[in-house]
Amino acid sequence: MRTLVTYCRLEQTTIDNRQYALDKWIYPFLGERQLGEVNNRALKELVERMAETLSASSVRDYANIVKAIVASAIDENGEQLFPRKWNEEFIDAPLIAEQNQPSTTSEGMTQILEKAAGQYLVLYALLAGCGPLRAGEALGLEIDKHISPDFRTLYIRQKAKRGLIQPYLKTKAGEREVDLCSALAKMLRDFVGNRKDGLLFRTSTGAQLLQTNTLRNSLHPILEQLEHIKGGFNIFRRYRITHLQKKDCPVALRHFWSGHASPHVSERYTKLREEREYRLEWAERLGLGFDLSRSIGQLGQLRIVPKVA
Repeated sequence: MRTLVTYCRLEQTTIDNRQYALDKWIYPFLGERQLGEVNNRALKELVERMAETLSASSVRDYANIVKAIVASAIDENGEQLFPRKWNEEFIDAPLIAEQNQPSTTSEGMTQILEKAAGQYLVLYALLAGCGPLRAGEALGLEIDKHISPDFRTLYIRQKAKRGLIQPYLKTKAGEREVDLCSALAKMLRDFVGNRKDGLLFRTSTGAQLLQTNTLRNSLHPILEQLEHIKGGFNIFRRYRITHLQKKDCPVALRHFWSGHASPHVSERYTKLREEREYRLEWAERLGLGFDLSRSIGQLGQLRIVPKVA
């Protein structure tokens, strides 16, 4: 079963996790078997071994890696060499308990923004007030490349992660346009001020704003002070998705803004990228769902120290 596994445009953490699963669990248990011998019985035995130590989610993730490897073996006609009908009941992988997915409410968002200031205030308002955006997508925005002249549309083309700009997104559907209501657009315009280029969110020296530093220095202390359920940037994304659902946002538009692949064939032919006026009307109709007015006064201009030649 020791076969070459390649990954294309995956996050490094995902690659590292899969390599760990192969080296620590899959190869030692199944590595000496031929792919044709990896069947329901073999996978059940591996699952039983992993379940003694690993969490339910890890067991299922690693079992899926085995299934993918078996399915990857094809002949010259593109047909699977070892087609399998996996029997989940027989394999009996442990059930995954309900996962903790912290979010927030309209009141919670208003309170968070009242405690935030400067670019953190703008970042949180964007993450919860449009899109939904992922944190890396927001931190990868460049003023001269990814913001429309009227500040009503963001062009999502790249993301920032661990100090690097990655010129690709989590999924193919992630490359999209995200539209803002007028109140959020005004905040963004005021925040940008006279700046003409560079990252929208950055340190005082112009370097990339890191997610870990933002969580440690701003968001987590705010949540703790408010006695709010602790979470990361996904609390804003979950809030926004819930808001769009409650406001009956068209499903196709919700998927487009969220960067999700369309679940229905009919949605793939919706020309939302070309229908900006339609999108802007809905962005205005949907609004924010939280009070932004009392937070505007805390918005300070970001001072950028020019680089010394």
